[in-house]
Amino acid sequence: MDTPDYLRPYQEAVDSYGGTFDATLWRSKEGQHLRFKTFCNFIDFTNSSILDVGCGIGDFSKYLLDTGITFKTFHGIDAMDEMIATANERCLACTTFSTIDIVLHTDTFRGYDWITFSGTLNAMNEKVATKLISTAFRASNLGIAFNFLSDQSGRDPKSEDLSPASRFNTISFIQHALKLSPSVDFTQSYLDGHDATIVIKK
Repeated sequence: MDTPDYLRPYQEAVDSYGGTFDATLWRSKEGQHLRFKTFCNFIDFTNSSILDVGCGIGDFSKYLLDTGITFKTFHGIDAMDEMIATANERCLACTTFSTIDIVLHTDTFRGYDWITFSGTLNAMNEKVATKLISTAFRASNLGIAFNFLSDQSGRDPKSEDLSPASRFNTISFIQHALKLSPSVDFTQSYLDGHDATIVIKK
């Protein structure tokens, strides 16, 4: 079966780097951790069940554990077998991982308090990403958190190469979130407008 367009950049990265941090396509661990910290600024994950979509090698679970956040359970999913193999080797407390393409298996969303997407949407078509957000929110017990590259960054598109990612319509995302719930948090101040985070709560 051909690799879907939204997974092709990750498959190519895994082919080059194996199941490693480099294959997650994060530009730096500092930027990744800042995005994780932003989630935690809006959500108290203590004693909750978490589904992390596009978990890579399990860095969000490791971040929560390292910062002393005692979640109840954490399940990370990723479409790349190699990433899940590395994640499982880390033997993180109260954490499990499995290989799942969430676009094809949205039933996986059911049964979790919080569903998170960190960097996961970047290589997707905006329409696909928006549909996933809606499906995840409706399936969650408490809400969802996600980040994406903001088209309100103030940067000249001609001055940057974001490939394979692209900037999403930030205003449309906020409006869509507000259609799902009046309880919405938004920020894009943590990376000088480059990235945006939205949290939608029930």
